[in-house]
Amino acid sequence: MAAAARERVPRLGHALSTVAPAYGTVAFTNVVKTLEPLFTCALSAVFLRQIFSLPVYLSLVPVIAGVILASTNEVSFSAISLVSGLTSNLFFALRAISAKRVMDRPLGRSLSPSNMYGLLTLLALVVLLPLALLLEGPQLAAGTAATVEQLGGVWPFVRMLLMTGVSHYVYNECAFIALSAVHPITHAVANTVKRVAVIVITVLYFRNPLTPLGTAGTTMAILGVLLYSLAKQRHTALYDNS
Repeated sequence: MAAAARERVPRLGHALSTVAPAYGTVAFTNVVKTLEPLFTCALSAVFLRQIFSLPVYLSLVPVIAGVILASTNEVSFSAISLVSGLTSNLFFALRAISAKRVMDRPLGRSLSPSNMYGLLTLLALVVLLPLALLLEGPQLAAGTAATVEQLGGVWPFVRMLLMTGVSHYVYNECAFIALSAVHPITHAVANTVKRVAVIVITVLYFRNPLTPLGTAGTTMAILGVLLYSLAKQRHTALYDNS
């Protein structure tokens, strides 16, 4: 039950991450999501009792500011998107902290981070499938038929479903493996840089021009990650020598 409860946290985070762009632009959603490292910093201090030096926290500022700059031209405010994005940040930060605490302890036999994520996914399926059928069961057949008709056949629907599902699972498994090797704040900063990549890809996909301000913001975010890495390394060296 504890494992299932831990898995519901990231599922709620993913659900709210889906709601956020539905009511706001992709750029605005990613601006809100850049605050995830701040949530992770705060929760690391509360649950892991880990306090870093001031330069480590200050290095997060250009990362967040850079993504905000990269998104400035596309931002359109949405209260629903804002609240969903912030709540999603909270759940993902809790996921990172709780998962890190579990993986820092001896795991069961053959229970690697990849196997653990697979097990948690199966537990989440068992917990959430009855709820999904209860809430959406009556509309499931009609909604599936309408989607198949819109896509032009069963095979395009199955192909898109498989592509989406496999991509989502591989992405989250890679994130889980990365989390097992780094500090939750480092993981959150990497997620923040991902926001820049998402913005750039959406600009290319929708053929929107990349403005000088967007280029400057992307560069600032990347430099911020470099500063964070250097500050974190210096903090670790000072802590190890003390």
